Amino acid sequence: MSLLRRMVATIGLLLALALTGCATGTPPATSTAPVDRLTIFNSYKIASLDPSESGTNWLFDWGIAENLLQVDEQGVIQPWLAASVTRTDDTHWTIALRPNLTFQNGKPLDATAAVAALNRQVAKAKATRVYLEEGSVFTAVDDLHLTLTTPKPNAMVPAALASRDNAFQVYDVAAIEAAAGDSTKIVGQGAFTGPYAITAWTPENLETARYDGYWAGRPALANVTVKVVADEQARIAGVQSGQADLAFYPSPDAKLALHGSSDATFLASEQALQALLIDMNLSAAPFNDVAVRQAFARSIDYAALADQVANGVFDVATGLYPASMPYAVANQSTDVPAAQALLDQAGWTTGADGIRSKDGSRLVVRFVTQAQGPETLALATAMQAQVKKAGFDLQINNAEDSAAVKKDMSAWDASIGLNGSLSGTADPLQPFLSRWTTGGSANAQGLSDPAVDALGAQLKVTFDESARNDLLKEAQHIIADEKAYVIAATYKRFLVIASPTWKDYRVSNVRAHLRWNTAP
Repeated sequence: MSLLRRMVATIGLLLALALTGCATGTPPATSTAPVDRLTIFNSYKIASLDPSESGTNWLFDWGIAENLLQVDEQGVIQPWLAASVTRTDDTHWTIALRPNLTFQNGKPLDATAAVAALNRQVAKAKATRVYLEEGSVFTAVDDLHLTLTTPKPNAMVPAALASRDNAFQVYDVAAIEAAAGDSTKIVGQGAFTGPYAITAWTPENLETARYDGYWAGRPALANVTVKVVADEQARIAGVQSGQADLAFYPSPDAKLALHGSSDATFLASEQALQALLIDMNLSAAPFNDVAVRQAFARSIDYAALADQVANGVFDVATGLYPASMPYAVANQSTDVPAAQALLDQAGWTTGADGIRSKDGSRLVVRFVTQAQGPETLALATAMQAQVKKAGFDLQINNAEDSAAVKKDMSAWDASIGLNGSLSGTADPLQPFLSRWTTGGSANAQGLSDPAVDALGAQLKVTFDESARNDLLKEAQHIIADEKAYVIAATYKRFLVIASPTWKDYRVSNVRAHLRWNTAP
């Protein structure tokens, strides 16, 4: 397997971020014939078009909405709608907009319009709370300049302004609020700044058209369709039959199935940045016992998960973060004898069928996978045999809605999902704070550890990159080793099936699936 390239810089870890330069993106590939329409079969619904609501990360993914900053394919923050973002002191930032920006409806995007959107996000979007505390205020200075004032020092500001989730997208507030919560009324209003404007929408189908006034250049495609097709085989068949140009979220098995095929090509992103994490329910047996958690972690064969189950398109997980990250700690490994010894010491005895018991209870793990993520079931099936060697009975629940299952803490013991240790824009702090600190918005396992909380608080106010890396390393020793709260099963590349015309499509490392100059 290829090694991940070391990132040139880490998001948001700068004492001062002064960003200048031209727009970046995936250069359009050459094509023997002009192709200006793209049809994508995708697996996830587009739940809403209001950036203050959930599910609007798709507005970024499909080239509709933009941020002041953007992350390039190497994970480096770049200027985007903002020409520069500079920290003037610990609680003040100055932002300069590019000149002559407009929304797709022709309205100017000046500092007043940007401030209206950003302050609305602070007030209404739950995702912003991870990044900015209540009381953070954007203020217009003149037509092209605005400031951000935070109540406390906040090193997450650059990552916040580049985040793909529904945090700080920039939009025409009047057009969004006129819809009064009805996404159908946002259609056709040109409320965003991206290269593609929405012309039709349902949660299962998105239609967009080229925005000829786009600031970075004329978008390469005239029209884009993103259609939800839940079944993986139907998505792939759509590409093979010519109904679709690209099919997103195939399983790794598709690599073998399409080997030698002339009607579809299996593509993967260059870097594997998304961890498939295993969360353990800390509220009840068996995983309220740290020895059992450590034994479970040591009984998993991480190399087999990446190389055999994932057909070599995933990376072996040696810790919570990809090995290319400067703060990654390799403290996760397979050691079945050690796992067996831990369970012996904890009083779990092996039965005739190889499954352990204690005080009349078998060592059963009710393990939740995601039906929408087929690789989670494949990985769990492999793990079932692996962990049995230590004495665990892994019972798989392939749930249509795994999040709903996990809301009932009495209904599950562990789960695996596409809930990475890095955000979609390669930021480590947003997942850290939301998933592993007490009361975090995505903390489904009930993790509450004062030491982890203290490190999270320090990370949020530490501007020096080296110091933040050290804090992240310290946190990994607690989360993944000493307490074994979370396990990284493997690291996933983004996978796409492409038609012959789109065989040179570059799969994004950071989910920027459709840039202004994306072309076959």
